[in-house]
Amino acid sequence: MAFLVTNDDGIDAPGIHALHKALFQVTSDRIAVVAPKHHQSGCGHQVNIRTVIPVEWRSQTEVSVDSTPADCVRLGVNYLYDDIEFVVSGINGGCNLGSDIYPSGTIAAAREATIHGLRAIAFSHFKRTDWELDWERATPWTVQVLHKLLDQPSDPGTFWSVNFPHLEPDAPEPEIVFCSLCTRPLLTEFVKQEDGYLYVGDDINRKSDSGTDVDVCLSGNIAIAQVSLS
Repeated sequence: MAFLVTNDDGIDAPGIHALHKALFQVTSDRIAVVAPKHHQSGCGHQVNIRTVIPVEWRSQTEVSVDSTPADCVRLGVNYLYDDIEFVVSGINGGCNLGSDIYPSGTIAAAREATIHGLRAIAFSHFKRTDWELDWERATPWTVQVLHKLLDQPSDPGTFWSVNFPHLEPDAPEPEIVFCSLCTRPLLTEFVKQEDGYLYVGDDINRKSDSGTDVDVCLSGNIAIAQVSLS
């Protein structure tokens, strides 16, 4: 089985390197990285149908694509490689909980893979505004989740969305919790600027239903939700 790794933070982001490192620890199969050249957060399932998409081969297993995560998957599984069976997206530097799945490029990559009949996992990491993310700590969490999900059967037309909590250094290790997506609306808080409005949504104080991914992740645990195309 061959894996394709992508993200929406860009091919040089620390999260994708943490994900690649974790995947390398759990499989001896080939791993190909096909990721956006530039930051693409919030692009959703956007694709480029108007202009040529520049592609740069950094090595036989690493390709930079000047487009969106969905395009990275489209090109990666159909034109750049012919044996991809599993797509892993992330680790996003920020959560993709509940209704966040719709504007997320990280989630769109996993969704695109599922559309093509492939298995997929999207990894995201909740981030508090006043702390830096500890990618070294996230790597073993990713290994644990991969061990669970690579052998976990998934229903046709579904993929997994994983969200890591942002914990204090001395906090206990998080539990892995399978849960449902929160259906409460995404926070849409804006601050008026001279030339328009700036989004300042606060994930920490968002409302959630008990037992959903928002509740699980903000309570300090790893939330795993199954997402359906339908």
